[in-house]
Amino acid sequence: MKQILNYFSTLQVIFCTKKQDLIIRKCSDKSTYLRAKKARLGCGICSRINKLSLLIFIFFLGCSLPVRAALPDLPGAALADKSVEIEAQYLYYDKQTELYHAQGDVVIRQAGMELKADKAVLNQAKNEFEAWGDILLRDKTDYLACRYLKFNYKDQIGSIRDGRIFIKEKNYYITGEHIQKLGPNEYDVENATLTTCDAERAAWLIKSRKVHVKQGGYGVVEDAVFTVKNVPVMYLPKGVFPVNTKRQTGFLLPGLGYSDKDGFIIKNAFFWAINRSNDLTLYPEYYSERGIKFGGEYRYVLNEQAAGDVRASFISDKRVDDHPEDYKDADKERWSFGMHHYQTLKNGTTLKADVNLVSDNEFLEDFPATFSGNFIDELDNVDSKTETYLRSLAIAAHSWEHYNVTATGRYYQSLLREDDDATLQLLPEITLSALNRPVAGADWLFWRMDNDYSHFWRQEGETGHRFDIHPQVTMPLKFGAFEVIPYLELRETLYELSDRENGKSDGSESRATMAAGVEVKTVAEKVYACDWWGMDCLLHTLEPRLAYRYVPDVDQDDLPDFDRLDYLPEESNVTWGLVSRLIGRYPDAANPERFAYHEWLKFQIWQAYSFIDVADGIRFLEDDQHASDFYTRLETRSRAGAFYMKLENRFDPYENVNDLMTALFSASNQSGDSLSLEYRYERDIAELCTGTARLPLLNRLDVYGSIRYSIADSHIWETIYGFNYHPQCWSLDFSIDEEHDPYDLSFRLMLSLNGLGGLGN
Repeated sequence: MKQILNYFSTLQVIFCTKKQDLIIRKCSDKSTYLRAKKARLGCGICSRINKLSLLIFIFFLGCSLPVRAALPDLPGAALADKSVEIEAQYLYYDKQTELYHAQGDVVIRQAGMELKADKAVLNQAKNEFEAWGDILLRDKTDYLACRYLKFNYKDQIGSIRDGRIFIKEKNYYITGEHIQKLGPNEYDVENATLTTCDAERAAWLIKSRKVHVKQGGYGVVEDAVFTVKNVPVMYLPKGVFPVNTKRQTGFLLPGLGYSDKDGFIIKNAFFWAINRSNDLTLYPEYYSERGIKFGGEYRYVLNEQAAGDVRASFISDKRVDDHPEDYKDADKERWSFGMHHYQTLKNGTTLKADVNLVSDNEFLEDFPATFSGNFIDELDNVDSKTETYLRSLAIAAHSWEHYNVTATGRYYQSLLREDDDATLQLLPEITLSALNRPVAGADWLFWRMDNDYSHFWRQEGETGHRFDIHPQVTMPLKFGAFEVIPYLELRETLYELSDRENGKSDGSESRATMAAGVEVKTVAEKVYACDWWGMDCLLHTLEPRLAYRYVPDVDQDDLPDFDRLDYLPEESNVTWGLVSRLIGRYPDAANPERFAYHEWLKFQIWQAYSFIDVADGIRFLEDDQHASDFYTRLETRSRAGAFYMKLENRFDPYENVNDLMTALFSASNQSGDSLSLEYRYERDIAELCTGTARLPLLNRLDVYGSIRYSIADSHIWETIYGFNYHPQCWSLDFSIDEEHDPYDLSFRLMLSLNGLGGLGN
């Protein structure tokens, strides 16, 4: 026997499972190899051991939140036909018992996986694999270490002793004293732990005496303890968590907070998975100064082309009665309603609805996350301070090859008036458009037409129907590098009006007018070869444009004032402009014939000059001022979007002052650090400055803040400042939000455990 073992120590053995015989070859080293080129059985063992290593990640994650990852699927049929390599100091095959024995520095490799053990036995008759000693199974960046491993790849049952698992994706460290696989999708674990901390003494750790997991149902955890630096801080005698790849009914993590206006805040949510295409989330929220706010969101999917959601909330607000001076337009019973729907019919018709309604003007101020879709609101609130209307919209549209039709309904809820009796609604507007078509087959003359019907309605004030017919003819011409486009437009507008004021009678009104003009444009380009930041060339363009437009003066004194279309000012003006761009070209390393492009810079300037002395209220604000404001705009952004800058200016040439100035600068990096500054000035209206920043102060400490400041009246609207302390496996975020109009102070605290989520608000 000794001679046989010495002989095997200097031989390479190749075993073919199909013929079940041994082929022995002499080799120079002292190791012995068993290679199964068609060892379907061996491949099945390795792949299934690797999948078994993922199960602990699943049920430990479930101890703190619902499982969303799929449990490993371990079918016993159809094993893959891949090569398996076994290396050991001593290796032999017992043909009578169908046992493969490997002992001493055992290494099994297959498809990128590697298993090391002191001893391993493969029982082909029982479809079992066993390993002992210092077992280490590696699969790329993940690993399973244990003292004993046994697995039956036919019945899909097995066990692991003293198991330790590392999952690189979320840095999970998992241990289990005894892990049993009871069936295809059922597991038991005794004395288990989970953490994402690298340190030997983990900052936090979850321990559990026993965990039972069954895919498609629920997992049960017993005697779970959450520890900080090995000090127990929370105990759960028994808990149940869903274990399914599908959505599961259950409670979400609660949120806690405090505000001067709201008092103590407790938010919770219950999710109901009705079926595969419908679910409902209920949001009960407690405000100690207001009462209980009930909210809900119903989501549905009718088919692949139709989906939507409906949201609503209600609160009997105690603060309205306690502070009537702050709620002059609000009743105690307050509510919100929102709806989104999108659908494409079989004939190509598109349907879209977006409804947003609230009970009073102060609702969005008190509950800014009403229409944001966020359970816990972040740094920025809905900007209800500057919005004057809440808009609802419904659209139906259909397109053909040369025509399209759109029906639109718009409803506006004023956030300033006590009621909407005088608010003008557009219910509905129907537009039929004929797209550019050649006239009599000519390739130099084209026509198009826009026909529009609008119904303007409100409870108090002037209402009516409007029909607008607008045909246009264009004749594009080429003269070398220049493109010249003369055009002619005709317009007939008819009205049927009611509830007229100021001595104007109900009835019909009409207007007939025309417009004519010409546009001249060209593009000058130059390409520069370069080798910057991955570019091989840079394109610079100059795109000048010159246009003239004429509209005669027509009598419009008896027409209503619904929107801008109801007053068409007399025009005889010329507009000049220039656009300049810098565009980089990036070759594809894999395919040199393919390229990507990025617009690094865009610069625009334009101005209009009128030959008449009549103001139009848009570009020419006063009579006898022939030149419009001088407009400039500059934009630049990095290719990855980490840097962006925009400068915009409108300059009044008569008073030598700026009517509008805006400047926006933002920068960020992959670590999440960012800086954003915005300045906006509108003459006689507002001068605002907004800044947000998140900057690293120390290796583990970030500070952030946000401010909204009105320079015009030296008033701060809102300030937010806080810090985020983030060691390797956990983080603590604290911020203070101070609103000044009206004053409200709130605190936010969030503790997050990497890989598990967060608790607090």
